[in-house]
Amino acid sequence: MWGKTYPIYLYFSVIVIGNSPKYIQSITTMNKLILFASALAVLGLTSCEKELTDDIGDVGSGQVKNSLLQVRTRGSSPGSEATVAYPVQVYVFQGDECRAVQTIGDEGQTLNIALTEGTYTVYAVGGASTADYVLPTTQDALTTTALALQEGHDHGDLMTASATATLVDGGTNTVTLGLQRKTMLLQSITINKVPTAATAVSVTLAPLWQLLCVGGTFSGTAGSKTIALTKQEDSRTWTNTVNAHLLPPSSQPASISVNITSGGTTKTYTYSTSDQLEAGYKINIDGTYTEAVGVALTGTITGATWLGERTISFEFDEDGTNGTNGNDPSEPNNSSSDIPAVGDTYQGCYVLAVNDADDYAEVTLLSPTELTGIDYSSNIQASTDAALSTVTDGDISGWEVPTTAEAQLMYNAREAIGNLTANSYLYHNGTGYRAFAPSAEAFGPINGLKTSTVLRPVATITINKD
Repeated sequence: MWGKTYPIYLYFSVIVIGNSPKYIQSITTMNKLILFASALAVLGLTSCEKELTDDIGDVGSGQVKNSLLQVRTRGSSPGSEATVAYPVQVYVFQGDECRAVQTIGDEGQTLNIALTEGTYTVYAVGGASTADYVLPTTQDALTTTALALQEGHDHGDLMTASATATLVDGGTNTVTLGLQRKTMLLQSITINKVPTAATAVSVTLAPLWQLLCVGGTFSGTAGSKTIALTKQEDSRTWTNTVNAHLLPPSSQPASISVNITSGGTTKTYTYSTSDQLEAGYKINIDGTYTEAVGVALTGTITGATWLGERTISFEFDEDGTNGTNGNDPSEPNNSSSDIPAVGDTYQGCYVLAVNDADDYAEVTLLSPTELTGIDYSSNIQASTDAALSTVTDGDISGWEVPTTAEAQLMYNAREAIGNLTANSYLYHNGTGYRAFAPSAEAFGPINGLKTSTVLRPVATITINKD
């Protein structure tokens, strides 16, 4: 019946009484209304036919979509704070073939999906919207199809669930899916006691899974996330309240790397986290830079409203690092109650400045080594880095080109230092390389860099007080 169309004949009888123009006009108008209503009726019949054919029509081998699959969602986290991340994309598979794709837009909505009798597997992905992801369709969806991020977008609070349902002919089966989180929430990062000379600090987590698939598995093993931190008012604390959802590590141990840039050079300190980064947990990272180990990190992973509560502590030291410059400590192991004063000699180096705090002191040292033969005509950065790598004064590393302030200190103390023998010395003013002459009447840059300009390195160390 529904697969055929039948002609419809409409008959109209019109009786005209009199010949008044008003009567004729009324009848003409009536005829137009009747014809318009009849056309709407025909359109209505054909529209119902298409809808019924799509939902209950013969799909081959005598099968008819007269079974109903109802899909609902609920949060699976313990306690009253269980949530579902909407929208929820629902994929219905029969074997390896996707039969339907629908979306649950908000809480309380139930999907009603017409299917033929048989056994189906239902997959749900919560928190995946078309604004953030390129979502597979019924035609191209496989359980291994990844939900690709739109360009420039980050992961949200992704959740997944799956269930198997068997439909009998003419029956209804209701499936309630309990979604579980597939991301970890990086809430905040704080690195304390960073040397004041640092110009940038960031933290990198790797390796992370890159994408989530329809079936709840992951793909892409080489993901990472780098978070830039912001310097605080004390100039030594760098933080970021990031609240970023990240997919979990693709392999263990994962790593947390702290990247500290100073004087144009970035040093990275890396800690292996074992299985301490996991989906379903809220993560806070606290780090403290120390002169002995470079960076000591204390990490807390808490899941009070996710998977319970856990606290994990770990140390991040030079001996165990495996990142860039991992075995090249930027500061020596100093611990003393005797803090040197400006003008003193410390490990053979002249003390230019001392920043004295309650439990530590930052000491800026001037190396006795004068570096010559630096090529100032092409890549000055590469030439100075190569020269600085040869300096081995004391138990000190992290030698750098003096800043303008440090060059000013050198000029002011030129007589006390006593061994500034060159005509000009190199420094960096934040935008480029300059030189000053210790014999000049006042400190200031001289015209151009010469082949005879000497680099006298400086380093800032931290000395803990006993």
